[in-house]
Amino acid sequence: MRPIAPRHTFDADFTLDDAQTAAADALSTPGSTGVYLWGPVGRGKTWLLDAYFAGVTTPAKKRVHFHTFFRDLHAAYFRHRFSIDAAIDDILSTDESGLRAELLCFDEFHVHDIGDARLITRMLDALFARGVALVVTSNYAPDDLLPNPLFHATFVPTIEKLKQNLEVVCVDGPVDYRTVGGSGSRFASGTWTLERGSGGHTFTDLCCAARSTGDYLRMLEGVTSLTVTEVPALSTVDEFAAQRLANLVDILYDHDVRTDFRALVPLSEFAVGCASLDTDRLVSRLSELG
Repeated sequence: MRPIAPRHTFDADFTLDDAQTAAADALSTPGSTGVYLWGPVGRGKTWLLDAYFAGVTTPAKKRVHFHTFFRDLHAAYFRHRFSIDAAIDDILSTDESGLRAELLCFDEFHVHDIGDARLITRMLDALFARGVALVVTSNYAPDDLLPNPLFHATFVPTIEKLKQNLEVVCVDGPVDYRTVGGSGSRFASGTWTLERGSGGHTFTDLCCAARSTGDYLRMLEGVTSLTVTEVPALSTVDEFAAQRLANLVDILYDHDVRTDFRALVPLSEFAVGCASLDTDRLVSRLSELG
């Protein structure tokens, strides 16, 4: 069973909207194995997840960003010679004492690639078999995971398992709270400017080469600031470069790295003509920049 957080855990110096209130009620009510919070960008899903995680008293818990967890899962899977059970047991460890997580909180859960989907299916089977409770945030409703029509049908059985094991709660309040500013994060202290300057990494180097999220995670270890130069309009690059930029900004945001973007277009024009949930999340996060 999923541990609960007391309802006062979600008390804040702002008023929760109706969708956030419903999510807080679900997270503070016993009875479900897990909770799947999904909805548009900037609606407070990560805040709800973090408040819940802080309010749960069990030490057998782990909170991860999905990019980082999946990187570690891949590494453990190869390290244990393709044993998913051994890999899961390895990465469920919460500290050097060997205490294993009974609660796993995933931020930004998504499935885009059929190869990843197969490993995710095996991962979820192993977690559910162990009785690990999941609390997940996502921009995707369960039925919209792995949206590629060529592969979606193969993932439907896993989607059904998610819906059987997790209470699905839509967090779709009327406001993208990132657009109102004031987060105070190091990432938000960065800038989007048309000014040229020396130094930094070019968009081409970071996003047009074949880089994985693991490459970005390694590159950003211990980094507190980054400059990205020559950022073009998103509509002028292919879908792979656009996805890499979305992945990079996810990691910069989650690791709270101050990032200065020296762009070729104003932020208001950056994503014109592009429409996807990942693009929405990317633009929402960039809107926090000073």
